[in-house]
Amino acid sequence: MTLQLDHRSDSTLFFLLIAQIIWAPIPLASNRTWAVGILVLITIAQWVAAAVIYRKQLNPLIQRIRHIILPCGILTGIIVLIAVQSIPLPYSILQAISPNTALLHSSVLSADSVSATLNLAQTQLMGSLVFVYFSAFFFTCLLIRSTRRMKIIAYALLASAVFQALVGGFLFSINAHYQLFTSEVIHDRMLGTFVYHNNAAAMLAMSLCIGIGLFLVQLEKGSASNSGKWIVRTLDFLLSKKMLLRLVLVILVIALVMTRSRMGNAGFFIAMLFSLALYAFYSPKTRKVVFVLLASLIVIDIWILGQWVGLDKVVERLEATQVSKAQRASMLAQAKQNAGNELNFVKPHTEESIEERSLPVEYAIPAIRDYFWLGSGAGTFYTIFPQYRPTESRGYYDHAHNDYVEILTDFGVIGFSLFALLIISTLWQCLRAIQLRRNPMAKGIALGVFMAIIYILLHSLVDFNMQIPANALLFSTILALGWCARTLDQIEPK
Repeated sequence: MTLQLDHRSDSTLFFLLIAQIIWAPIPLASNRTWAVGILVLITIAQWVAAAVIYRKQLNPLIQRIRHIILPCGILTGIIVLIAVQSIPLPYSILQAISPNTALLHSSVLSADSVSATLNLAQTQLMGSLVFVYFSAFFFTCLLIRSTRRMKIIAYALLASAVFQALVGGFLFSINAHYQLFTSEVIHDRMLGTFVYHNNAAAMLAMSLCIGIGLFLVQLEKGSASNSGKWIVRTLDFLLSKKMLLRLVLVILVIALVMTRSRMGNAGFFIAMLFSLALYAFYSPKTRKVVFVLLASLIVIDIWILGQWVGLDKVVERLEATQVSKAQRASMLAQAKQNAGNELNFVKPHTEESIEERSLPVEYAIPAIRDYFWLGSGAGTFYTIFPQYRPTESRGYYDHAHNDYVEILTDFGVIGFSLFALLIISTLWQCLRAIQLRRNPMAKGIALGVFMAIIYILLHSLVDFNMQIPANALLFSTILALGWCARTLDQIEPK
């Protein structure tokens, strides 16, 4: 007999988790130290509540945790790695595992023991954040034990994204420009409560992926009945909750286009096509439904509505991306020649090319070799980057604009391998859920999680979304939903 946790006892903990997910994007995506402190306080409150709630349910708690030993073990390994980076190590040991770090420490310190990080305060802050992400993953897996709860948290993610879309759309429409928490925010694109449009696009796209999975479940249910009465079925759709969910998807697609994020839009489109094609391959009975959904999203949302809100500007940015650095220099020289003198010269606006966006990555490659195993310390990219950039390069880079490179420099190959293992194992769980689960909600959410992972893997090639607390927290929750979908049939109360 399988022991079950009591749903009534941990409902408070469940809604505390939802509150944290909704709150995280609001204070500038929680990308400030004081905002991180609030996330940590909420997480501590969750653990205290869990200790009180589950004190008399240890056996069913242990049974539930068995389903997620692998991902929790991986996340624990990342926390341990950050601890190893932070604690003082004998100089001889540090010299063996990270000789470059030891060399830098020896030039400014004479202590017998030093830490493996080059910025202890920043690494400790990152350690606090990884603890928050681990807790979000753990409690999501622990609490999502029924179709009802899975549906609730999916709608909560969509509600948070719609709030961002509406707030961002309003501020964009009035061209808002203000100073907030020492940060200058200019709403020349759809930002929501984010500072950087690409980060806002990632939040919207990940939520869209979950929304598409949820909507596919609704379409499948509708196609099972009244299959021959299309008029009745159409009216039923227009008057049902499905229409409300469809409008939510429309709002999110419009907001995503309004961010004018190149990889935000292109990555979402590619991930959507690939994931829905894969779903249709494994679910032959739903191919017609998948085709209808895909056609609807491409024709209505992306093409018709996208043209209305500025899809052409996204396309222009994508085309401008192909302009090389040499061509850009030629355009600048031509503009100076046409101006005649410095007083009349106005620098032409040009989009950042792939070549320019990849410069920090190119400069950071030697850093990966120098801090190969342990990295330079979690969150220390901006600390080490000035050592590797050419003296003639301009601008300030606090991130690498490539999550893969930044994880490699911060966590080393050991940490990167742990992150990769977490992603690969979750993708496998989603695939198995799509193939084997009988529960439509489990299959739909598994599709959404799979799509969100593919999207992030693409967007991470040119941006740093996983370095933003709100997005990393959202992604941790989405990963957890993939593991919940895999086991939902086995654990759902009868």
